[in-house]
Amino acid sequence: QKLTMGKVTGSFLTLLALVGTSAAFAPTAPLPAVSKDVSSSTCFFSPSAPRLPSGSALAMSGSDESTPKKKSGLDENVRNRLVTESIAPWRTLRLFLYFALGSGAFIGGMITLSGTMAALSGARPDLDVNTEYYNLAVDFGAVVFFALFAKLDLDKQAELEEGVLERIEKKKEFKKIAKGMREREQLLGTLGLEIQVSANGDTREATVRELQQAAKQHMILVAGPKKACRDALIGANLLKMDFAMSNVLVVPYETDVDSLDIQSKPTGTGFGDGRPMYETQSYVARPIGDGWDDYVAKELNDAVVQNGEKAKEEGIAVVVANDGKVMRRGVGKVPWRQMVEELEASVQA
Repeated sequence: QKLTMGKVTGSFLTLLALVGTSAAFAPTAPLPAVSKDVSSSTCFFSPSAPRLPSGSALAMSGSDESTPKKKSGLDENVRNRLVTESIAPWRTLRLFLYFALGSGAFIGGMITLSGTMAALSGARPDLDVNTEYYNLAVDFGAVVFFALFAKLDLDKQAELEEGVLERIEKKKEFKKIAKGMREREQLLGTLGLEIQVSANGDTREATVRELQQAAKQHMILVAGPKKACRDALIGANLLKMDFAMSNVLVVPYETDVDSLDIQSKPTGTGFGDGRPMYETQSYVARPIGDGWDDYVAKELNDAVVQNGEKAKEEGIAVVVANDGKVMRRGVGKVPWRQMVEELEASVQA
């Protein structure tokens, strides 16, 4: 009878162990998105970002403003712990069961151990030593198994807490970046541009805000190495009629060329000093005056923070509607046709 009870106990503990193992290694809910409440127009996305629709080369972001939320009165550590508990709500219960069942098995094992010692010493000749050995194996084996499962579950909890903390820190960092980007929208309106006003190459200087208010001009700033700007202008040259009809200015800014060299570029009116055709189109504007270096440097820094050093090599694009609002920020090749369509839609909205 005692052997039968030991078998039943062993089977019960084994069943609980299997249930605990499956629960401990079950996939947890995904961590909350970092930029869920950050304005998406203030985030750079790379072409490999999961937000990007298939077939689009430039990773883009929408212009919805973030919704202000009330600050919680909870301590930050408590709030992080609650987030972790919400992702894996059954872990605390499992740990309690591990402790309770493991403690019960340990107490049973100690009782069985005392009986075994009594049987070996001859004080309890009525006890079967082999049966006691079996019960000892079952009890202390259960203690080892429950301790192992608790250790694995605690390790997964520590890993989850670390991931939650990392996501929260990134979220805070992105909020700071978003605030700086929105402040730079005002600065962008004060920067100067040189635009072509006639087929003869006559030019005129104006600020971005003046062009937006008076001429209702949209703007797409492409900043990066000379190769990135050249590739972008070549791609834009294929849609030059769309730019002319949609009042879209393309502003290339080469980051690997000194500002003095940019201002001393040939105008294309003389012999032997002409620029490529894609640089002399009427929709291409040239940045002039102070402020551009600082503005582009800050945009690039934010892009590097969010996408890594590849942003400096691939270049960035900032899409600005004629109301001064930044609609898109992206890293990589610009999908020009899609940008023109969205700028037109912003006018009609």
